[in-house]
This record gives sequence, structure tokens and C-alpha cells, in this order.
Amino acid sequence: MGRYRIITLSSSLTGSRYVGRRFPKSADNPYGLDKKTAALMAQVEAGQEEAAKSWPEPSPSRLSDHPELRGERYQEAEDYWEFDFPDRALPVYEEVLAAHEAVLPADDTATLQLRQRVAEAYLAVGQPVAALALLAQTHAHLDRVLGPTHPDTRRASDDMTNARSQLGPLSRDEAKALAAELAELERTVGPDHPKALRTACALSSALQLNSLVQALKVLQETLDRSERALGTDHPDTRHVQEELIRVCEYAEYRGKPDEVRAAVRARERVHGPDAPETLTTMRGLAQLYASSRRRKSKAVELLQDTLERCQRALGPDDPLTADVRRQLEELS
Repeated sequence: MGRYRIITLSSSLTGSRYVGRRFPKSADNPYGLDKKTAALMAQVEAGQEEAAKSWPEPSPSRLSDHPELRGERYQEAEDYWEFDFPDRALPVYEEVLAAHEAVLPADDTATLQLRQRVAEAYLAVGQPVAALALLAQTHAHLDRVLGPTHPDTRRASDDMTNARSQLGPLSRDEAKALAAELAELERTVGPDHPKALRTACALSSALQLNSLVQALKVLQETLDRSERALGTDHPDTRHVQEELIRVCEYAEYRGKPDEVRAAVRARERVHGPDAPETLTTMRGLAQLYASSRRRKSKAVELLQDTLERCQRALGPDDPLTADVRRQLEELS
């Protein structure tokens, strides 16, 4: 059957309707749409196909090595979800997710898809804080593994927006809710539990609009705990580290001395005291100090320290070493 355009004749006293012409189906127009709509649909589909070409090829899932993971308990959770019983599905999904995470990498596509389902179950039962913490972590992995335009990544982004809308319109509402959730988790399951770690990481994101210094502090503490609990090579630990680096870059971009000073400490924690990333941030902080007469002595002292580190780690002829030396000579 084709589609018909129904046109009401406004001039008709009887209110009769006219059935317009039939839009025939074809290989290029399988739904029988009018030409304008069919052209728009074709453009959308072409754009989706083009976007799909940019998706990275994920590593094959190791789920096939563990068929027991999709056994009776998984099917039970799926049945509860399918028949709209999220309160019953959630605890079973959490149990199945724990089994997945015990044998599969945290960034395995099967693990990520199940994490996303658990987060959606949190939303369905009215737990937006838990959902947001899990979605922020899952979205970061999906973005890296599947790409930002992949449907799963976009769905996670949409779910994050939904969770935030339930928490309130202001970032401080989000931060307050996450801080309360984190305090409760640290009391009940401990600060090194995966739920507490991802909630702390999400809290740092909420704090960025109000206090970058506090956000950097929370992330450094979370990185310490994540390395201790999960290991330095765990995907969730790497996510915390990437978040810490991203916030450092944002602090350096904003160019406020107290925030850049906190970024220097964070860079030392992540990269080491003599790493180029740390030394570059130290140079930037010295430039901020030099722009104020009251802080000129601090700028000189910091540049001297930076120059010593540059010469030791990079050598006297490195461009960064030469630039720090030049700035120090100009201030001396």
C-alpha cells in the first residue's frame, strides 16, 4: 500500500475530505513518500552512512569466550525490562554486570552495552545520580571505542542529558546531589568501590563550573584510589587520568593563577615533575605571575626552578629550555 495525502476542503459545506494522489513505492522511495520528504530522508540516510565510515573498528568482544554471561540470569533481567518492570530488572542487571566485569575488560563492547542498560534502569527507577555517574564513565569509553557519532555513544549522551534534567537546572544542584551520593557510598561500600570511584569522577565534572581547584583535587584523590583498587592499566583508571588531564588543559586555558597552580600539581602527579607537560604549565604560571608587579619575584623564582628542570630533563638546547631561559633573562 502507498501513502496518501489527506486534504480537507475548507470551502466544502459538508466537511467532506479529498483523498489525494497515491505516492508509488520504488527502490529509491520504499515508503511511498512525496518527492520533497523522500529527498530529505535520502539526505539523512546518506549522512548516517557517511558518519558510519568514521566509526573506529572496535576490538572484537570477548563475550563469545564466556557464553555463561548471557545465561538464565541475563535473560531474566531482559524479560523484566521488556515487560516494563525496571525495579525487578535492575538488581539482576547489576548482578550480571558484576559477572561481566569480573572476566571481561571494562571497555569491552558487551560490558559497555550492559553498563548503559544498567544506567537506563537507574533512570527508570528514579536514581538519576547513580545513572549520571555510570553514564559519564560509559560515554567516555564509548566515545573512544566506537566514536562520537556512533548510535550507542549518542544514546549515552542523551541519557546523560536526561539524568541531569532530573537533578535540576543548575550545576550546583548536580554537584550537591553527587556529593551526597558519594558520601553515602563511602560510608556503605567504601571509597575504593567502583561505584564510589565513578561517582567521585562525575562529581569533579560538576564542580568545574564553580571551582576548578576543587575539581582537580577530587580527581587526583580519585586517581590515587583507582590505581590502588583497580590498577594503573584498568580502563576506568585511565578514564580518571584522562579527565584529570582534560581539566588541567581547561585550567591552563582559563589562565587564573590559582587554577594553573593546581594544574601544575596535577601535572606533576600524572606526568612527573620533569615531564614536558609539567614544565610547559610551570612556564605558563610564571608568565601569569610576571604580568603582575607584585608577583614578579614569584615569576623569577618559578622560572629558575623550571629552567633547572628543563636543563636536567630536556637538555640546554631544547626549545622549551631556550624559551624559559629567555623569559628569565627578560625579568632579571
